[in-house]
Amino acid sequence: MARRRGRRRGRRGGMKLPVITLGILGMQVVAARAFGGGDLAHTVNEFQKFYTGFDAYDQQFHPDRLVVGYAPWLAKRFLLPLVRPGASLARLHLPISLS
Repeated sequence: MARRRGRRRGRRGGMKLPVITLGILGMQVVAARAFGGGDLAHTVNEFQKFYTGFDAYDQQFHPDRLVVGYAPWLAKRFLLPLVRPGASLARLHLPISLS
C-alpha cells in the first residue's frame, strides 16, 4: 500500500480569507460611495476612477483619485513583509490569511 506524504490525516488546507485585501477593497467601496453620493452609477464610476483616473461623466482625467486606488496596495506590498505576522497566526489555526 502506498504511503501518503505531505498533509496529516484529517486536515484539509481549505481556503483562507485574505483579511487585508478584503479590508482594502471594502474601504475603497466605502470611499467610492462617499464620493459618489450614494447613487449606484456614481459609486461605480468613482470606484473605477480609483484605478483608471478617468471620469466617465465629464470625460476628464483625475490623477488625485489614483492615490486612493493604488496607495493601499503599494503600502501592503512594501510594509507587510516588514511586519511578518505569519508566525503568530499560524499557531491559532484560524481560516484567515493576512495577504
